[in-house]
Amino acid sequence: MKTPMLAALILLGSTQAHALQTVDYGWEDGVGTLLGSYGNLADPVNVTGAQLGSNGVDPYGVAGAHGGDRFLHVAEDPIGGTPQAYVAFITGLQAGDEISASFWGYDDTAGSNPSLRIWGHYAVSGDVNSYEGSAGGNTTYTDGSGWSQVGNTWTFAPSSAGADALVVEARLYSGSGGRTDFWIDDLQVIAPDHATVQFAAAPVPEPESYALMLAGLGLLGGVVRRRTGR
Repeated sequence: MKTPMLAALILLGSTQAHALQTVDYGWEDGVGTLLGSYGNLADPVNVTGAQLGSNGVDPYGVAGAHGGDRFLHVAEDPIGGTPQAYVAFITGLQAGDEISASFWGYDDTAGSNPSLRIWGHYAVSGDVNSYEGSAGGNTTYTDGSGWSQVGNTWTFAPSSAGADALVVEARLYSGSGGRTDFWIDDLQVIAPDHATVQFAAAPVPEPESYALMLAGLGLLGGVVRRRTGR
């Protein structure tokens, strides 16, 4: 029979083991693009406002972001293979961890390409470009209605003993024409609290590096004078 103290500790441990964090990224920093890529992926750009591109044969475009003001543009050029945009990197994972991720992709060609879907592969913390085997993904593609959401949930179970990370991919599917443009927005990751979720967000400078940046711009002296003048 469990004592009340032991039962409480077991319950606390179970609660901590299943504690989750939800992290969102919508490219609103105006700078971030991708963490990495594979294949013929071209022109990752943090964009805002109406965008014009090509579906490989004809011009097509998007009126603006799904949410907020900023979003991500990528292209496949030249056409060949299945390019992969690395949009999230979840590190410090343990066997059995569950990770969910989703993003919105723009697609106005229902039932045909261009389209996007979500996929993942195992990796090693500290190296987003490492590859420790496919983690699979969802076979559902963006639906051609404009902005549509794709998502998947993974149970962390790599075949490589060294893998402790998951890379979330946006996979690009073009037609048989030429250069094809794609747009992505509103990425969300749900992961255990003990994991670290990384996006291509612009880092906030540490105080020392911020001071060095200001000095390089000739602004540090002005900051110092304002402080000493108080």
